[in-house]
Amino acid sequence: MYKSLLIVCFIFIPMLGICKGHEKAMVSLYENIIETLAADSMQGRAVSSEFESKAANYIQKQFANVSIAKPIIQEFQFTNPDTKELQVSKNVYCYINNKAKHSILIGAHYDHLGLGEIKSLSFNKKGEVHNGADDNASGVALMIGLLNRYGAWSTKRYNYIFVAYSAHEIGLFGSKNFQKYISNKVSPLALVINFDMVGRLDPREKILAIYGHNSIEKASSFFTQKMENLNIRTDENDMVQITDAGGFAAAQIPALSFTTGTHDDYHKVSDDAQYINYEGMVQIGNLLESFLKTINI
Repeated sequence: MYKSLLIVCFIFIPMLGICKGHEKAMVSLYENIIETLAADSMQGRAVSSEFESKAANYIQKQFANVSIAKPIIQEFQFTNPDTKELQVSKNVYCYINNKAKHSILIGAHYDHLGLGEIKSLSFNKKGEVHNGADDNASGVALMIGLLNRYGAWSTKRYNYIFVAYSAHEIGLFGSKNFQKYISNKVSPLALVINFDMVGRLDPREKILAIYGHNSIEKASSFFTQKMENLNIRTDENDMVQITDAGGFAAAQIPALSFTTGTHDDYHKVSDDAQYINYEGMVQIGNLLESFLKTINI
């Protein structure tokens, strides 16, 4: 009896160490990405600015750090709805080709408000840097975290596309352009996953909202239970259409968008890295890995 108990203990302790080591590594990765993208030196990552390019270059390097991921820049044009001017922006993506019949796309937008301009809710601080740590450096970090953990959850049943969109804040132009661009370059999309503001998990309520779940029967059944100590909400107003997954959903492609919700710092100069719940992001990442391991659409 004691011998058996001893064996269990020796097995359990190393596994506990692995779990803690994984969590620590992911927190460090998320911190590095969010603190870099949300630094004052990025000047709020405004669309079509030199700081958007700076952020895109950084994301490109993060992709390149993963040996199986070859980063690609997709430039596109759009008409700014406020100024009516034609502008140029860029998406950053990589494609992992497993020669499968279908692909899964995982994305998040990386642009933010720059110095505020008309979308700022810091009404007396326009002209100051809006760092956008939660909106949406957190989504980019979670997406890159999944890419770094690709070997732990991926399956040869699918090809995978990881993409960082720009021109979101001005009107979802990045994801709309990418949808057209990628449609004839990869196998048909079986699923689109989007992250937008996933860094402010409330430590008490722990609510994670998922939009678009009704379009995927298997996803609906997967997310009905409380997992990773998260309160999964799939019964809130389904706002997938106002996310970067919206264009894909409108095209009848199964699409899910994940968020921990808005907060008092939304679109304000106070959306800073110091308020991010990194341990909460690890929980969300673990949930996504479990989902991606099992999904078969």
